[in-house]
Amino acid sequence: MTSQLFFDEEINTAVHAQSPYNQKGTRNTLNSTDNIYRGGGSQLLVGVTSDGQGGYTGTFDIGLSNVPTSVGTVASASAASYRPSELAVEAIGALFGSGLAAGTTSATTTPLPTELGGVQVRVRDALGVERMAPLFFVSPAQINFQVPAATSAGTALLSVLLNGAGAGQGTAAVAPVAPGLFAANATGQGVASAVALRVRGDGTQSFEAVAQFDAAQSLYVPVPIDLGAETDQVFLVVFGTGFRNRSALSAVRATLFPSGSESDSTAAEVTSAGAQGSFAGLDQANILLPRGLAGRGNLDLVLNVGGIAANRVTINVK
Repeated sequence: MTSQLFFDEEINTAVHAQSPYNQKGTRNTLNSTDNIYRGGGSQLLVGVTSDGQGGYTGTFDIGLSNVPTSVGTVASASAASYRPSELAVEAIGALFGSGLAAGTTSATTTPLPTELGGVQVRVRDALGVERMAPLFFVSPAQINFQVPAATSAGTALLSVLLNGAGAGQGTAAVAPVAPGLFAANATGQGVASAVALRVRGDGTQSFEAVAQFDAAQSLYVPVPIDLGAETDQVFLVVFGTGFRNRSALSAVRATLFPSGSESDSTAAEVTSAGAQGSFAGLDQANILLPRGLAGRGNLDLVLNVGGIAANRVTINVK
């Protein structure tokens, strides 16, 4: 709403007689000559009293119609792990609620839009700074968004606006790092969303799938990774979000366990970890698979960044 407020002419005269207003010349507009005031401005007069310090203070009640009696609650989670935990700056997040959008719309341009299908997500960080979040996807029950860059760590207020009106609100803990890994089935569980990069002894490289959809079972299953000849190096290129702002690379650790186990772990070298580069909010970690994993079958990968463990995802090593 945009409107205008007016003050009694006695107050106007008293204020304009003081510096710096008295340096601007004679006042040329009075309430009586203001077109907006003459159209009903007397209803917009603000009653004020002296504040004892040379100024004035007053209050004015504004009535708004068509305001919802309540705004629904939205819950936030990592769009990779779906854990209802912290969100990292620049990470991909998901909001869940009802009545968040009029329909389902996906972004088709980059940079990502901050309004999609009439929907906006406003992030007010712990310092009170508000930013509109880039949007990937909106639907009545779910919104995928990117936490705006420069969002301060701490509790943030997330507000969903639909055609300018409040459609949902919730809070999220924002941290510099909050790692999550994508799964092939987009649930945060099961086979990793990843590829295998094979580097042969002669320097040639090739990418190989680590997951495929099994129509008979209607689910994603792992494709066994063959570590190949002794001269081959095989890297697991795994995709996630929330770890691009890591500290040193040494703070990123990868461990592989037999599926469902907490023992017999194998550490793997993380050769790089950061922003993937071509997709907003997407992060990537390259992990050199130790040759000692040959024949181990299904393995759970745990990526730990700065002491925070991501969700487990699965691979298979032939």
